Amino acid sequence: MEKSWCLTDRISCSAVFLIAALACVWAVPAHADTYRPWPGDFLRMGVGARAMGMGNAYNTMEGDIFSSYYNPAGLASIHGKQLALSHRYMTMDRYFTHLALGGKIGPDASFAFSWIGAGTEEIQGRDLNGNRTGNLKDSRNSFGVSFSKNINRYVAIGITPKLSLWKLADDDARAFGADVGILVRPLECLNAAFVVRDINSRFTWESKRWGDVIGAADGQAMEKEDKFPLYYTFGAAWTGIGDRLVISGMVESVEDNPAGFDFGASYAVNRLFTVRGGVYNYTRTDGLDFGSVTGGFSLRVTGTIAFDYTFASDSVENDRLHLFSLLLSYEE
Repeated sequence: MEKSWCLTDRISCSAVFLIAALACVWAVPAHADTYRPWPGDFLRMGVGARAMGMGNAYNTMEGDIFSSYYNPAGLASIHGKQLALSHRYMTMDRYFTHLALGGKIGPDASFAFSWIGAGTEEIQGRDLNGNRTGNLKDSRNSFGVSFSKNINRYVAIGITPKLSLWKLADDDARAFGADVGILVRPLECLNAAFVVRDINSRFTWESKRWGDVIGAADGQAMEKEDKFPLYYTFGAAWTGIGDRLVISGMVESVEDNPAGFDFGASYAVNRLFTVRGGVYNYTRTDGLDFGSVTGGFSLRVTGTIAFDYTFASDSVENDRLHLFSLLLSYEE
């Protein structure tokens, strides 16, 4: 890659980088010290053992199918086609699965299709008197289609429109929204990224059963909206030692919740084996999510098949989470 920059590219790159940094500073609450739950939490858990192994600080990575979740702009540098399948083992009969497929659609553009499935099978249902009524099912799914493009060699942009569905017992809700991201390469060894997620997303519930219980006139269906918070991430990553070492950091901001900080590093021991470690969602608060330690590895089984594993401490359950990913790649 040439290292000489023309003045126009320098000014353009610097301006975009500054705008992203200022937007992130504006988005992070300065004095938030309490935890507040929000709808759409399963979309903010992170996906893939590879990313979680680096403390989820992954929005600056590029050329990786997992960018469809963390920052669609990173897809612009993908090579060939990639398919990723991830599963997270969790306590209390919960499950979380992610699938993504994508590739090039032009010299400077890429696309990906992704799915997230989460929920639990065994929820005890009870009536207003506390009597058991049987088990309920909580099922949540989100489908997204990502598009990205390299504006020039210093800037890439991306967008992921998505549809999320939630089925709880006999009630259903859906939400439409989008994620938008930008990736900036101010130096050959440095990436920066800014992402806004869940834009205009809200679950809209419609339930005749609620109308009967609460007493709506004539049993008319009742509607309720649960608005997603805007979710901002800003990150930077440095690559060195012949591209074998990556050190990254990311700030997460979800409305008035405390800002979370993610840190991670990966080191390619050789062509087949990579180790990772990080800290996920560290906050300066005594709330629920004060931080988790993560660690894992990647093993390239063949030239086209890679296996990833990560463990993470769960600060809520005081337990361990185990994540597994399988990545298939075909270089054209």
